[in-house]
Amino acid sequence: MRQYLLIIIFTMLSLSAKAQVKLSGTVTDAAGQPLSGVIIKSIDATTKKMAGYAQSGNDGHWTITAKAGSLLQFTAMGFKKQELTVKEGMKEQRVALEDNAVALKEIMVKAAPVRLSGDTIKYLLSTYSKPEDRTLADVLSRVPGFEVNKDNGQISYEGKSISNFYIEGMDLMGGKYGVSAKSLPQQDVAMVEVMKHHQPIRVLDDFTYSDDNAINIRMKKGAKEHWIATFDGGAGVKSHGGLWCFESFAMRLKPSWQTIITYKTNNTGKDILSESEALLTTGELGETLRPLIVLPAPSTSRLGQRSLFNRTHVVTFNTLLRLTDNSQMNLQVTYTNDREEASAQRTTEYFVNTGNRMIDNKKEYLEKDDHLTAKLKYENNSGGQYLKNELSGDLLWSRQWLTERGTNPHDLYGRLPEYTLKDNLMVMRRMGNRLVTLESKNIMQVRPNGLNVDALRQDVNQHYYETDTYLKGSFLLGKFIVSGRAGINAGKYAFSSNMQTLLDSLGLWTGSSHYFFSRIYANPEVEYKISDFDITFSNELSWNHYSYSVGDAYSRVLYSPELHIRWQASPRWQLGATADITNGNVDANQFYPTIVLQDYQYIHRGLADYRVARDKGVSLSARYGDALRGTHLVGRVKRTFGSTPYTTSQEYEGDYIIVSLQPQRTTYNAWNVTLFCSQGIGALKGTLNARALYNAKDAEMIQNGEQMPFKTRAFNLTAGLTTSLIPTVDVDYHLTWMRNTMKMQRLGSSSTINSWKHEAKVHIPIVKLLSLETLAEYYHNQLSANRFKDIFFADASLKLQLRRFDITLALNNLLNRKTYAYALNSDLMRSTSSLLISGRELMINIYYKL
Repeated sequence: MRQYLLIIIFTMLSLSAKAQVKLSGTVTDAAGQPLSGVIIKSIDATTKKMAGYAQSGNDGHWTITAKAGSLLQFTAMGFKKQELTVKEGMKEQRVALEDNAVALKEIMVKAAPVRLSGDTIKYLLSTYSKPEDRTLADVLSRVPGFEVNKDNGQISYEGKSISNFYIEGMDLMGGKYGVSAKSLPQQDVAMVEVMKHHQPIRVLDDFTYSDDNAINIRMKKGAKEHWIATFDGGAGVKSHGGLWCFESFAMRLKPSWQTIITYKTNNTGKDILSESEALLTTGELGETLRPLIVLPAPSTSRLGQRSLFNRTHVVTFNTLLRLTDNSQMNLQVTYTNDREEASAQRTTEYFVNTGNRMIDNKKEYLEKDDHLTAKLKYENNSGGQYLKNELSGDLLWSRQWLTERGTNPHDLYGRLPEYTLKDNLMVMRRMGNRLVTLESKNIMQVRPNGLNVDALRQDVNQHYYETDTYLKGSFLLGKFIVSGRAGINAGKYAFSSNMQTLLDSLGLWTGSSHYFFSRIYANPEVEYKISDFDITFSNELSWNHYSYSVGDAYSRVLYSPELHIRWQASPRWQLGATADITNGNVDANQFYPTIVLQDYQYIHRGLADYRVARDKGVSLSARYGDALRGTHLVGRVKRTFGSTPYTTSQEYEGDYIIVSLQPQRTTYNAWNVTLFCSQGIGALKGTLNARALYNAKDAEMIQNGEQMPFKTRAFNLTAGLTTSLIPTVDVDYHLTWMRNTMKMQRLGSSSTINSWKHEAKVHIPIVKLLSLETLAEYYHNQLSANRFKDIFFADASLKLQLRRFDITLALNNLLNRKTYAYALNSDLMRSTSSLLISGRELMINIYYKL
């Protein structure tokens, strides 16, 4: 009997052991980020009692043993509970928890909006979004620490522009990420990660310090399974014709492939051109060539959408293909067709030692542009080597018409095309503690420009070629990083001008020339890292040779040392100090033998001289960041002393102003102060951002042969508060104050301009699906010593929000204002402009998300 009983007991134990299943896996949020501290319970399916539990670690990994047929329950504060049934033979499990918000009277308990993981700060976007938000830029503008340029989509964090913009870890947009920031549907974004001290090139992780901030956009799981598309279109009427706007956005994200396609068009004054501008140009040669022909057009962007009369079409195509885990190909193409008109009255007062001049003209301006840009990039970014090659083209066909009536009546027509080609190659190879880099940058620019002023015709051709190739070696010696770079930089500037003679006494109108420079340089650098200090000393030594087809050749040696100290005083405080001596480059644009008519009034004269400016500067910076409390503070003070071998000269000859450089050394000094702060305010359920800029400079100008010193002082303050103090009512308030003072000692006079702008936006829900949004703008602009212009604008819109549709009825410029006036100070002159702006407009828009 005992034998039978033992057999029965062992059989039952065996069956029980077979019913036990050992499970493991990872638990993440909707963005795919590991979650720690998640409770995993084993629930008996029959008794509904807990049979066991486990908890996820820092990497989100968990392990538990449970019976087949029982339930596994995953719970965490701020996330929806999730369950799965235990089955025999289950493989590694990956569980993604969805965000959850639980209402407790008037308090909302949500998932932690900010999480820290080393140098990465993770912002849960849903905790900052509002029902009226459509795009990523809409939400980021109210997150503490962030600033978003509402025109071009440029993103700054802690007062500094981001260095890279990634989507799911891939750099699809490159420097033209503005179109993504202003088009990416915010409801498809799970998390925004800020990567501090970001180094995009893996082999440089141990070789160089980076103070850059980059962001990575984590999409929700559903957004990565199919195409995402949005459509926003509308029509309306204004006082002189009809209105239209249409925007489409399509995106497909896959593990090895990303594509974004957009098409946008409007005639409402909305600036969509700036979205496709290059916001990042790291690692490229700058576009040295400056236009010599510039029409004095009204500022069409001064008042944004209200002052821009346009017909614009923009198409963008961006695709990225991941070839291997480390390599990818990227193609970007943008085409724009734009037509802009502007009308303004401008009064300009020139402060002249022989008596002030006054010009009062009415301007009618028209511009038609076709612009094509394309970039093809291959990149291989591994831990042992890095290879990148970028080939890009920028082709602009621009035509401009300007009619001036008043003191100086003229008709102007400018043909101002510009063509730019670039190629950038970089190869890095890491061998233990050594790093070798080869980089070659190349650029070609062409400006075949022409100008018609009444019956006069002028043709100016500029061609510029430059190459910069260097070899760099770096060695890691304990706490020292020793680097050395040596290379050659060379360029050629070709100029030709052809025009019928105006006044022989002013100079030569027709001619051509060639300017060439070469620079052989060496740049030793030592970086020392100890504890929380990072000290870098570098010094560029260069031998420079210049030659000019209508002048003598010249050679010289230059040096430019720099010392930079960074101290990570605490996890939140970072302090820095920089001291440098900088030599400027010889400006190729000043080498031309003729005089050039810039417009109907200004004439430019070249100067063949090889001397360069020399600056000495000292700057101090402090940065405090506490992302968990939403506190970000940045301060920077820079003091600059310098001298330049030239002084800008203005000579008044009849109706013309001849601008040139005189070979006369002058000294100058300047102060630059920048302050930025951002604070999340829980009591107000909002965020406060503020930025202050102060610039002071003492300068000189030669006017009709007489030295004319003057001082400029400029102060700019911008502040904004977003709040939801009243439940469901959102308020945005922004203040901008600018003060600019120009003091002219020799003339015994000064010019001061103050301007204020107040902007408030209020979003008020009326019923569940219907809301009202109002916008008010108030300007208080100083036009002269005792004259101010007060302007008030008001807009209102009704929005009906359905599941996939938004329908908006908007009435803009309710008060039907017709003009806007402002004043500006410049070098020994002051101008006052009155812009024609859009009248009252009625628009209906439909937004649809696929």
